[in-house]
Amino acid sequence: METQTIRRSFRDRIGALLRDNQLVIAAEMLVVVLFQALHVAGLLPTETIPLLLLGWLSLWLRRSGWRQIGMVRPANWARTILLGIVIGVAFNALDVGIVLPLLERVTGQALDLSQFDSLQGNIAVLFIWVALAWTLGAFGEEMTWRGYVFNRLADLLGRSRAGWVLSLILVAVLFGLGHRYQGVTGVADNIMWSILYGLLYLVSGRNLWLPMIAHGVENTTSFVLLYSGFSF
Repeated sequence: METQTIRRSFRDRIGALLRDNQLVIAAEMLVVVLFQALHVAGLLPTETIPLLLLGWLSLWLRRSGWRQIGMVRPANWARTILLGIVIGVAFNALDVGIVLPLLERVTGQALDLSQFDSLQGNIAVLFIWVALAWTLGAFGEEMTWRGYVFNRLADLLGRSRAGWVLSLILVAVLFGLGHRYQGVTGVADNIMWSILYGLLYLVSGRNLWLPMIAHGVENTTSFVLLYSGFSF
């Protein structure tokens, strides 16, 4: 009993620092930036898994959980799924048809999707990428960036309206930089996608399911287009 009390008090002391001390929260966000920098530099295959673990640890120490930051049942499953599908397909069509050509004209660089060359015409590779799109992409990235990092940055900035807006922009920049392998056009494009997912998170009452579904559908349709030989 005494050992359990000591453990609980230690957890509570650390959790109080993570909740209330702005310097400690800032240090926590610097760790997020470090993981992303290592990923961008090619020293970390993916930032999603370590950031997800960091988020879980942070929530556990604060006696919170993923439910508190959006992993809860939406008010209407059918509407959320349908809306996520429509947004994912519609905005991807807008992106491919209008946004990407404009970005390529502005940056002078084509979108670099050479990492996915093996996908064209290969159904087995398509299944692998679609599986990753929903696990590491839709679920992993949304829980990490919109659920954990977005909320912690808002904590750091006081959770005011201006704080949420600045957090939205900072998360979008970090998220975009994680796609540096797609070139400057890919970074800019993913910044815009991150802003969209963040807005979906906010307008749905900070519920993660709508951005997750839209994210998964967007990635899936993109991989199907690449499989079919479509050139972005």
